[in-house]
Amino acid sequence: MASYDLLASIQTVQVLSSTVINDVVYCTIQTNPSGVIASLPVSVAAFNANAAAEQLTSFADNIETLMQQQGVVAATGEQTIDSNGLLTDNVTFTVQYVPPGSSSTSITASAVVPVGLLSEGGDPAIEAVLLPQAETIIRDVYANLKSAAGG
Repeated sequence: MASYDLLASIQTVQVLSSTVINDVVYCTIQTNPSGVIASLPVSVAAFNANAAAEQLTSFADNIETLMQQQGVVAATGEQTIDSNGLLTDNVTFTVQYVPPGSSSTSITASAVVPVGLLSEGGDPAIEAVLLPQAETIIRDVYANLKSAAGG
């Protein structure tokens, strides 16, 4: 079974700065088995050369890896505006902490992971640097929840 299903794609322009743009195909996928829906821009050249699958597979696999982190209960792709006023893609993971022996319900917070940390394209050397950064974002949110709950 593939690690993702392609739900939609559209050719567009990705604006990286006031002078740098990329022609991309914006691909929306749903990961398997968790069902996370997220989007990733893939270069038009890679898409037209049937080379997008490797990048999308790596992206989906990295999302699924993070879904296994302690406390992660859900995730979804979303866009935010960066400090330069440009759109930036993220995968936002919902992290949950359940205080031990508590009659209260669980507490949750969002861990926002930039897509750039999840879309290295399958290069093991780059993944060895980027994926741990994404894992740290999630672990830090979990630790903050635990600390705030007195755990």
